[in-house]
Amino acid sequence: MAVQPDYVIFGLVAGIIILGFGGELFFKRTGVPSFLFLIFIGILLGPVLGAIPGQQLLPILGTVATLTLIMVVFYSGMDTNIRTVVSGSGRILLQVTLYVIPSIIVIGVIQHFLLGWDLLQSLIFGSIIGGETTAAVVIPLSRSLKLGDKTITFVSVESILNSIYSIVIFSALVAAYQTGTTNVSVALGTIASKFSVGIIAGGILSIVWILLLDRLKNYPYTYVFTLGLVFATYSISFALGGSGILACLIFGILLGSYKILNGFLPGSRALDIDPLRKQLTVFQGEISFLLETFFFVFLGLTFSIKASTIPTDLGTGLVLLGLLLAVRVAATSVSTRKSEIEADRTKIILLCAQGLTPATLAILALNAGVPLAPEFLNLVTYVIILTNIVTAAASLWIARSNPRSKKSEILPLGTVPGK
Repeated sequence: MAVQPDYVIFGLVAGIIILGFGGELFFKRTGVPSFLFLIFIGILLGPVLGAIPGQQLLPILGTVATLTLIMVVFYSGMDTNIRTVVSGSGRILLQVTLYVIPSIIVIGVIQHFLLGWDLLQSLIFGSIIGGETTAAVVIPLSRSLKLGDKTITFVSVESILNSIYSIVIFSALVAAYQTGTTNVSVALGTIASKFSVGIIAGGILSIVWILLLDRLKNYPYTYVFTLGLVFATYSISFALGGSGILACLIFGILLGSYKILNGFLPGSRALDIDPLRKQLTVFQGEISFLLETFFFVFLGLTFSIKASTIPTDLGTGLVLLGLLLAVRVAATSVSTRKSEIEADRTKIILLCAQGLTPATLAILALNAGVPLAPEFLNLVTYVIILTNIVTAAASLWIARSNPRSKKSEILPLGTVPGK
């Protein structure tokens, strides 16, 4: 395909941004996730019309995917109340553990026997879609549907933590594949190491960066400087063998709840970066929206449409959806038992929409040279579409059964109440 003139490229960019904005407005009104529209736009522009060669984007899509994930995780962390997270952490951690890990194992084993895939590659695929719920859909929907503060906190924090679980386990499994390591204890040690190093490195760097930002808060270009610190956090943590994404999440959480550090400062000194934090939240939200918009369009561009494989891929996607829902039912039944949120169990189960994390990990698997990664990409797209359809339908049911819910009150991406 010939290189398009500048005005065509800018016209396409303008169209994607406008459609992304329109999709967000439609989401606020109806609860139908904008991801679906963006993916379908990409499919239309790429495989259907051939206006943009999606396969030529694959070499850069891995970097775009990582950048998008860093921005979204950092933004989610800034909007998370650390005290609220800690207060409900026991049940949330139980939910995430019982949903993510069994999902990965069940999906990996089923794919191994159902499709004859290599077991380790099947587990890598399981880690891509196993147990993720996307914050960009689940959080604003849970708030608009008025599920109660404790339920909102539960699904909001779950949507952040299950992505971290998936990312770290995926990284460990890909490393095991690339190095030829098959020893279970070594793989588990790698996962534990990535978690611990990511937490420690992220915590230390975050405190240093916050103290530095407090001194430089009145200087110009502080937001750009903060972005540099976010990238430095990711790179340093990754270089030390930890999870860079987890470190960025911790930076975001500590920056959003920076006042807890005041109790550890000597004398009467107190940190005060509220104006900077509010400015960062606004800018970060805009950048996250822009990156997500293009990323999901790019995902649609790489979609492969072959009439001979559509029934098989769709059937496999439906089987995977069934497996995810079955594991989610079991996990939620245990984690909400004899709690205040037990009455909302079915609603929690149906808020299962997947989004950015599995799409990103599928691209990263492709860049890492995993042989089955091209097949991962199509199946992941099907799972994202199907889980978002389930959540959209569930939101309509919840709204009708709960008179307090109003679709016009769906809020932008944010997390727990009380901030």
